[in-house]
Amino acid sequence: MSVLKKEFIDRMAETGGITKKAAREGLELFIETLMDCMVEEEKVMIKGFGRFEMKTYKERRGRVPLSGEECTIPEHKKMRFYASETLADRIKELQED
Repeated sequence: MSVLKKEFIDRMAETGGITKKAAREGLELFIETLMDCMVEEEKVMIKGFGRFEMKTYKERRGRVPLSGEECTIPEHKKMRFYASETLADRIKELQED
């Protein structure tokens, strides 16, 4: 199941006891700041949560799934998220309940 941005904002507001407007502004500010850091290729580390960073993938050979035709996948960058052990442990605990 996917949680849409609006639903996420609603949950933030309810959990934090804040207005939906404040939750939306906080989330949008987080996203905007994270994007700025990624453009500058800075790592963003949030203790107890994880880290975000840009990773460069080298050019490689691949195949077009529908036709099976070979192609070259050019070098490109992607944002990656690495969960902290604290976050992973917390999720595991919640799943066991």
